Amino acid sequence: MKGNKKNDFTPKITIFCCENSAYRAADMAGTLGLIIPEGVKIISLPCAGRLEEVHVLNALEEGADGVMVLGCLKDSCKFLNGDARTKKKIDFLKETLSDIGIEKSRVDFFNISPNMGVKFSELVVEMNEKLIEMGPLLARKKNPRGRS
Repeated sequence: MKGNKKNDFTPKITIFCCENSAYRAADMAGTLGLIIPEGVKIISLPCAGRLEEVHVLNALEEGADGVMVLGCLKDSCKFLNGDARTKKKIDFLKETLSDIGIEKSRVDFFNISPNMGVKFSELVVEMNEKLIEMGPLLARKKNPRGRS
């Protein structure tokens, strides 16, 4: 695969993490020295339920090739189903992105617990590989006001 133009780019991945679960799993992955690809930006949230669709859209607009949202395991949310509410938002957003020509697999939601550092690393590596296969998000054209 060397020399393939798709493999010459480093995907930018924005990861929104619940501070009670996924953020701790990310910390564990780092402590264990597990693989976290270059180009990863982790944003901690008090609860995945605080995420709004606009946050994901802003991440894509600001240069992310993909966005991951990681919340608590089912029935483990400290804020009464924040993970379930956000999963519904992400599912809706994925369909909307697909309707406008952006691959819905560029955005995904996962449930994870604080002690799942290995799983965190695996999920991020899988997303990175998927984005390398898809190539860069091509929606980055200058708008008339000169913003990128």
